[in-house]
Amino acid sequence: MMWLRAIVGISVALTLASPTMLWGQSRNPPLRRGAPGAPRGPLTDVSIAVGSAQYSASVDARCRLDERATPSNTRAYFVAMYPWFGQRPAADQPQWRVTLEIRRGASPDAYDQFVFSFLDGTKAATIQRVAGSPKMGNGTVRVTRHGAGARFDIAGRAKEGDAVRATIDCPQFQRGEEGGG
Repeated sequence: MMWLRAIVGISVALTLASPTMLWGQSRNPPLRRGAPGAPRGPLTDVSIAVGSAQYSASVDARCRLDERATPSNTRAYFVAMYPWFGQRPAADQPQWRVTLEIRRGASPDAYDQFVFSFLDGTKAATIQRVAGSPKMGNGTVRVTRHGAGARFDIAGRAKEGDAVRATIDCPQFQRGEEGGG
């Protein structure tokens, strides 16, 4: 009978015990980047000219570097994206969208395969220079590494016909598979 009381007592204790104590989970997990009240990461400076239209802002972009990207796979080595997937920019933030994906080159400083895409609701610009995919527009991208980030300079002509000049300066990269921001 004593063992039955012990088992019941342990069962009650485990049932009433907080899951945070049982599994080491935090009661207040950190807010997901982009959630109301969550701290923002360092801002990314973006400057874009499409034809005669000019866009410039410091935004909460996702800048990612994926070390698993190789010259022979299709993973993007560098990614800069605003807004990042799932992010809803506040009304006082730019409502345009920009994405830059760069594949790893055969040599450390060769970046000849990339996709640049911009949309502000009325004006669009796409440059796609990726082997095995339809060519869209024509252009180049230059990567200048600095500290924990990099600056990307894009120049060319979009498939829509407009001249494109863009600079995206990422102060630091997030890990390859990190979600949001």
